Amino acid sequence: MRVALVLKKLQLIYVPFILLCLSYVSGYSLLHWLLLIKFQLLSIDESIINFWLPLILPWTLLFFYLRPRLKLFRFTKSNSRFIYFVIAVLLLAVPTIVAQEYLNSATGKLTQLESINGLLHQPQTKYYQLNQFYIDKKHIGVQRNIEPIGKGNSELRMSLYIAMPIFAKRNESWRVGAKALAWYGKVYEKTISNRLEPQEKEALFQEFIHHSQQAFNAFKPDEFVYLDRIGPSTRYTQLLSAAQKSSVYFEGYQTVLMPVNQPFEARNGHKLAWIIAWLSFGAILWLLMSLMLKLDETKLASKPLATQLSMAKPMAELYGFLAEFKPRPGFVITPILLYINALIFMLMAFASQHFIALPNSVLLDWGANLRQLVLEQQVWRLISNMFLHGGLMHLVFNLYGLFFAGMFLEPLLGKWRLLGVYLCCGLVASMASIGWYEATISIGASGAIMGLFGVLMMWIWLGLLPLADNMPLALNLTLFVTVSLVMGLLGGVDNAAHLGGLGCGLLLGSLLRPNKVQPQANKKPR
Repeated sequence: MRVALVLKKLQLIYVPFILLCLSYVSGYSLLHWLLLIKFQLLSIDESIINFWLPLILPWTLLFFYLRPRLKLFRFTKSNSRFIYFVIAVLLLAVPTIVAQEYLNSATGKLTQLESINGLLHQPQTKYYQLNQFYIDKKHIGVQRNIEPIGKGNSELRMSLYIAMPIFAKRNESWRVGAKALAWYGKVYEKTISNRLEPQEKEALFQEFIHHSQQAFNAFKPDEFVYLDRIGPSTRYTQLLSAAQKSSVYFEGYQTVLMPVNQPFEARNGHKLAWIIAWLSFGAILWLLMSLMLKLDETKLASKPLATQLSMAKPMAELYGFLAEFKPRPGFVITPILLYINALIFMLMAFASQHFIALPNSVLLDWGANLRQLVLEQQVWRLISNMFLHGGLMHLVFNLYGLFFAGMFLEPLLGKWRLLGVYLCCGLVASMASIGWYEATISIGASGAIMGLFGVLMMWIWLGLLPLADNMPLALNLTLFVTVSLVMGLLGGVDNAAHLGGLGCGLLLGSLLRPNKVQPQANKKPR
């Protein structure tokens, strides 16, 4: 009997997962090789292909494939099933991420060029060796960048991107109208706390520039074994921006190369061994976890196994979730605002090939808020920035807040009054931002959303929405407002916009009344 139970567990949960894991790693890698390396049909940021997609896709895959199987087992704690799910995601994602790095290096071809001019006559490859070259340190292009990073934007990363033109011979760089065929990249970086005073940040930035200049003066660019052509990425974008500032830049030649100071044979490192080791570790760990599970024989006997493992129920759950975002009576403007914010973000991500964190230059091009530009009569930025988001998590957090606030507020305000409150609070938030910050780029719907929550807070205070009957609303309201303001105190978040939107919402909440006033029990004095 015990042997039969073990075999049943292996059949239901272990063997299918191992096959899925191997299929996912090999299938994703094959598509990557065909679409981006072999035939070069797509040009996508390397961080998306090599890291984010392998990490995100398993959640969807396992939702349909593994989740129904886990429901056939008994769990002693409510969160145990979710823990199994998360571990399964990691067991799929980690070897796939390592495999993409291995794929890039292992399939990269090394091309021997007599000089950099050979780029015009050879098919593009990943690696190059040059017999004759001159790297010009005089006609360089420089791009400076400062961006908040870390949890709650607690740190600032200062970067200096330097692009040096590569010529076949030294005398080619002296010719009038000389244009570089390729660029040699050098990057200097330093991270500091984002909680320092502005004058302290400025002093550290100037110190970083000074030390980088000294290091660059002593740098010998011709000391390399071979060159690595970098593909679409943040580093490529920044180095290309640096190259465009050089007097010898030519639009038609956008190859950026980075030096590698190790033998070509060592380019793969231990990546293949890590892939095999992780797959082996995953197989052993999942075996132990599978054996620890207890079958729910009641569920097994209630319906045919094929019916319980069918994708019909997960698909129905997915459709039910998506149906919550469809316009319906009393809920029209909120989903439209959700769609607009999501669509604009997708267009920005597609255009910039970034979606985890969008560069400041992209945000400004699409209408971010900045005092100097608004004062230069670009007043439309006070509205346009409300529909922009700086990254995926920023978007998801704001869409959650907008959905929850609109779900409660739109039936009580009506669609047009809700839209008016949203735009009014967003406008006040934008004005507060440029009034408080002199040189801060501000984007996001959070100021307008804080205004919606401000209306709800005022109505709860006035007793128009009894707290006892609206506890889920109060809890989510408290969570969103608290997290937004605390993140602003930690740095890197526009708290002026948050407070401006919230204040406007509180004021409007004191002036407006819901369409259907609920019983005013427990009314508090103002």
